[in-house]
Amino acid sequence: MCRSLIVVLIVRLFIGVHSQQIHAQERGTIAERARRFESYIEDAAQKYGVNPRLLWVIAYLETRFDPDQKSRKGASGLMQFMPLTASRYGLENPSDPIAAIDAAARYVRDLAIRFGNRADLVLAAYNSGEATVEAYLLGRTIKAGSRTINPKRLVTGGIPPYRETREYVSRGLQLLRNYREENLRVMPTASKQARIEYKRERSQPSGLVRQSIRTGINTGMIEEEEEKTQRFKVKLSIHFGNQH
Repeated sequence: MCRSLIVVLIVRLFIGVHSQQIHAQERGTIAERARRFESYIEDAAQKYGVNPRLLWVIAYLETRFDPDQKSRKGASGLMQFMPLTASRYGLENPSDPIAAIDAAARYVRDLAIRFGNRADLVLAAYNSGEATVEAYLLGRTIKAGSRTINPKRLVTGGIPPYRETREYVSRGLQLLRNYREENLRVMPTASKQARIEYKRERSQPSGLVRQSIRTGINTGMIEEEEEKTQRFKVKLSIHFGNQH
């Protein structure tokens, strides 16, 4: 009996050590993928006047920097563009990570202008769609094909009462705070040219109601560790500014 207990303890210890090794390997893999694209994220963010850390956070939340991801709902590529949104931003191949980053920076810029430069609403809109955020921001009911958004005309401040979106926004804001991002404004200034481009793009026919773009990838234990932010510091893989 005593010998069996010792065996069980040894096995558990081995599993625990092995689990920690897997966590470290997963984190390293994510960090390595992130570094491949960080310079492009920084360039696109500067080009369109948006916060590079927010763009980085979106790429992390969407695919953990894996440009080969495709969701069951039709989103694809590093930034998980749905076909309608990709078409709207002239993104012919969402699986091209550089082009996707550029399109995502423009999209984030437009969302910032539309939603008062608020990072929480930009994250919510990226996940659930602009019209969905607007419906819950203004307390409106919107029909989208066979789908009815906000039938009870709830006013939630813009964050839809969807568990997925709320978790997406919460994780995104927490990551930004981990980077000591005290100012959660998406754009330092909404330039006149940015507003002109935004108005021109909005005048074009587009599908504003966007399905959820979460990839549903099986990140296994990395997801479990993400909930424990003190154990998993994603910011360690960022080289923006003086972050270490």
